[in-house]
Amino acid sequence: MSKYIVFDGMDGSGKGTQMKLLEKKFGNSIIFTREPGGTPFAEEIRRVVRDNVLASESTTLNNFLLFLASREELQHNLVAPTLKSGKHVFSDRGDSSTYAFQLCGEEHEELTHLFNLSREHIFLNRQSPDLYIVFDLPAEMSRRRALQDVARKTNHFDVRDLGFYERVRKGFRKFAVHMPVKFVDATRTPEEIHQEVLELLAEEGIGLSG
Repeated sequence: MSKYIVFDGMDGSGKGTQMKLLEKKFGNSIIFTREPGGTPFAEEIRRVVRDNVLASESTTLNNFLLFLASREELQHNLVAPTLKSGKHVFSDRGDSSTYAFQLCGEEHEELTHLFNLSREHIFLNRQSPDLYIVFDLPAEMSRRRALQDVARKTNHFDVRDLGFYERVRKGFRKFAVHMPVKFVDATRTPEEIHQEVLELLAEEGIGLSG
């Protein structure tokens, strides 16, 4: 049975490194995607909401709706058809990020009801993620790594105080109360983290032979 796995977590947690290792290991046997983005149209929305400096002048609700629009596009044109074809989907971030970063980190929990409604709509006739693997870091370490990462392309979401990172970390914990989430200690070496990720995927029936 095809599985939909979301990889998420704190900034600077090494999530991108783990995704690259998985893509190298599994190759074309699994479809890799990301949020926001993942299809040509969704990538255009990504450029507007994430990479365009004008987005910093917009409202929280407008940016929130753009993230939802990108997710709807990805779900309809990539995730749902791929799962139906029998292939697994691995996504770099998902609705877990919307909850942790926007609702909790940016302290806009008034959007929770809209978030829940959108989730019900998007997954009404499609498959919700079977598992969220969240790479966890202490807030101070997350902020330090994110700011020191010279390879990271900064955007208007990146300049945050320590309190923001603490709220995001708590946000992932709150999200996990009602969702299938497994937390991975991202303070360890990439090799140790990768081994645990492979074990979690094996529990879902995903390996090099399946």
